[in-house]
Amino acid sequence: MMNGFTMKRIDVLDYLRGFALVGIIFINIFQMIPYEHMPQDYGFWSQLEVGVLKLIDYGIYGRFYTIFSFLFGIGFYLFISRAKARGDKAYLLFVRRLLILLVFGFIHSKFQPGEALMLYSILGFLLLPLYNLKPAVNLFLGIVILVLGQSFGALGMSLSMFVLGLWAGQSRIFEQVGQYKKRWIIAQVVSLVLIPFGLWAQYAIIDRTGMLDVGMAAGAIAEDVFYVTSLTLLLQYPFMRKWLMPLNRLGRMALTNYIMQTVIILTLDAVLGLSGRAYYLILAMIAAEILLLQMVISTMWLKRFAMGPLEWIWRLGTYGKIPEHYKSEGKQERQLKNDFQ
Repeated sequence: MMNGFTMKRIDVLDYLRGFALVGIIFINIFQMIPYEHMPQDYGFWSQLEVGVLKLIDYGIYGRFYTIFSFLFGIGFYLFISRAKARGDKAYLLFVRRLLILLVFGFIHSKFQPGEALMLYSILGFLLLPLYNLKPAVNLFLGIVILVLGQSFGALGMSLSMFVLGLWAGQSRIFEQVGQYKKRWIIAQVVSLVLIPFGLWAQYAIIDRTGMLDVGMAAGAIAEDVFYVTSLTLLLQYPFMRKWLMPLNRLGRMALTNYIMQTVIILTLDAVLGLSGRAYYLILAMIAAEILLLQMVISTMWLKRFAMGPLEWIWRLGTYGKIPEHYKSEGKQERQLKNDFQ
């Protein structure tokens, strides 16, 4: 422990990142590949496709990027705090980190219309002056931006989640789940009760005003809180951590897997000619297979390496060299290869 701050990796955040990637691919695949609706005379299969699309509409669309944004805010706090604890130039390192992310995002944006990394890298600079504010102030700011910033669409939603994530990092809520388990359960139950009202508000706003982003924000909040609290509470049980370990491995390599999803989807489209010909149910099956493949590869990769290949490049660019605390062998290496989120 350094300056009262534990260097232990918060595993639940990796599970949540992996969970977010699971939802994101089901949106990205139909943004990249135009699809056809399955004819009704396909019977069971057409009904299944309708069910999948409803699930996407009610439970995934606009939800998982929000979770990812929230995790970005937590990651910001952890990065700065741990860099300060090591005596590094924390703000300079984070600026480099954002600039490298901007490069990744710029390249990715040429292939993926829903790309988020560029937006994250730009908005990330706005977090720097908020780091030293009290948690209560950041919580207030996050809520205000959430309420008032929705007219700015994805920009407002992402920024509000960044700030709320910063508050969550400052409050260390993911490090004290067991201690405050009752509060987590209350948040889970309340969010579950509010989901129907959120969905009603979502479609009422969209139908009456045409403000898609505001409507999606209204529908997403309760579901996102329910998803995050439910998964976090499940992970308090060792057997669930074991069974859900593929999500952890997927999330440990979130940057690599996020960009590789685009590479795989576009490659399959080019080879198989899916655009305008494939039914969405087929695209959903392809997305599920990609996820399974990535979970297997991520698990195998992390048995040999501390991080994914793009994460390594990101780390290298941030420091300008391989940091000394990533070169050492044995116990020190096993400890310090867990020191970043």
